[in-house]
Amino acid sequence: MIGDVKLRRKPLEREQSIVKLCQILIVVFLLALSADVILAVEGKIAFTSNRDGEGAIYIMDGDGGNPFRLTEGTNPSWLPDGQSIGFLYEDSFWVTDLNGATRQNLTKGRIDHISSPAAWSPDGNQIAYWGSLGGVSGVHTMDADGRGSRLILEGFLLHDDTLSWSRDGNRIVGAPVRPIKNGFGSDIVLMNANGVNHKNLTNNLRARHINPSWSPNGKYVAYVASPDPLRWWPPHNIHVMNADGTNPVILTEEDRWAYEWNPTWSPDSEKIAFVKQTPDGFHDIFTINADGSGLRNITQTHRASEASPAWSPAPQAVSASGRLVTQWGSVKRSAKSPPTVK
Repeated sequence: MIGDVKLRRKPLEREQSIVKLCQILIVVFLLALSADVILAVEGKIAFTSNRDGEGAIYIMDGDGGNPFRLTEGTNPSWLPDGQSIGFLYEDSFWVTDLNGATRQNLTKGRIDHISSPAAWSPDGNQIAYWGSLGGVSGVHTMDADGRGSRLILEGFLLHDDTLSWSRDGNRIVGAPVRPIKNGFGSDIVLMNANGVNHKNLTNNLRARHINPSWSPNGKYVAYVASPDPLRWWPPHNIHVMNADGTNPVILTEEDRWAYEWNPTWSPDSEKIAFVKQTPDGFHDIFTINADGSGLRNITQTHRASEASPAWSPAPQAVSASGRLVTQWGSVKRSAKSPPTVK
C-alpha cells in the first residue's frame, strides 16, 4: 500500500515541476517583452560625433548606452519607420539602413546648397529642408526620393537650423531670419506645409529663437532662445511652449554661460535630448524630462564633441501584410545602383 502511494506521488511531482518550469518561462518571456517595450518607448538617438577623430554618425540607446558608429556624415534625421536614417554628406541628402550597408544619395546635383537636416513628413512622403535651389534660398519641400523640390518660403538663415512637422503632416515650424536694428534676429514661425498662413509663435524682437522641434504628441514645441538677438555666444537655453505659441517656459537652468541647442523629443514626448557645451569647451548630449527635472549627461566622452541628436520615432502600426509601413523600400527601388559613401 505504501509502495502504491509512492508510485502515485512521482507523476504528481513531475507535473508540479513542469508547471513551475512553465511559470518560470512565462516570467522570463514577460520580462523580455517588457524590456523590448521599454526600449521601443525610449527609442534610439542618432547623433554626430568626432570621438574617433573625424565627424561621423553614431546611434545609441536613449540612455546613452550601446553607441556604435554608423557612417560618415552629419545631421542625422530618422525616417518615420524608425528603420532608416537620413543624413548630410558632401552637400547632399543620403539615406541608409541601420547597419549602414545600403546607402543612397537622394539629391546629388539637384540642390545647390543644403543648410539643415532633412525633416521627414509623418507619412514619409515629403522632406522639408532649408537650402538653396536655382539661386533662391528658403524653406523647400521635395518628394521622398529627392525629386520635385519646390520653394514654400523664400528667405535665409544665419546658421544651420531645423524644421519640424506637425503630427498630422499639415504644418511646419521653422525659424526664418528677420531684419532688426543693427542686424538680424529670428522667431519660431508656423506655416502650412505649402508655405502659406504664417504665424509668428515667439514674436519677440528682443530675443533670438532657433531650432524648433515639435513633440510627437503634437502638444508642444521645444526650441532654443537667447535674450539678445544679436549674440552668438551664451546664454542659449532650451525652452518649451504650447504648439500655438502660448505659455513659453525656460526648461533648463538660467545660466549666463549656458550654451544649449538642437532639442529633440523622445517618442513618448516625456524627455528632450539636446547638445550642451561643457566646462572644458566640448559638447555633450544631455537629456531632461519635459517638466525640467532629471538633467543628465548621457555621452560624457571628454575631449570630443557630439552634435545634432535625433531621437527615433515611435514604432509604427503594422500593415495588413505584417510589415511596418515605410517609404524607404520605394526609395531604394528608385535607385539603379546605390553608391557607397567614401
